[in-house]
Amino acid sequence: MHLSPLTLVLVILSLPLSQTTVGQVPAVRVRTAELDRTPLTAGPLKITLAQFRASFLKIGSASVEVQVVNTASTFTTFSPQKLSFLGSDNNQADVLAIQSGDSYWSAQDRKIAPGARTKEFYALNGKVHLPARLYYDEKLLAEIVE
Repeated sequence: MHLSPLTLVLVILSLPLSQTTVGQVPAVRVRTAELDRTPLTAGPLKITLAQFRASFLKIGSASVEVQVVNTASTFTTFSPQKLSFLGSDNNQADVLAIQSGDSYWSAQDRKIAPGARTKEFYALNGKVHLPARLYYDEKLLAEIVE
């Protein structure tokens, strides 16, 4: 198959556009020390990792305190199970449960009122080796570095 030079140029120029859809904000690179000051956008939700522990003393599972703000004028659902961390070792850690001290409860979807914010502490089902990528609902939000 032979492509004309013009067709080849058009194909090459369109490659970067296929990586990011129109209107999609590219993922940010953020240091762990700056996570609590860096809101990440997922549709109408502003997600901030108020606290993040990649592991407990480098041996236990990770945990994260997540603050979510609904910027929409209608109720919006936040699904903590849609948060995923992909560590540098290619192991994925997902939200396992809501954690309060030694107690755990199933992490449920939350309906957030217009303009409201909510904060919850979640246990993850594994360690997160940095640098790591943070996804929400299959969308890359950030790369977390030390």
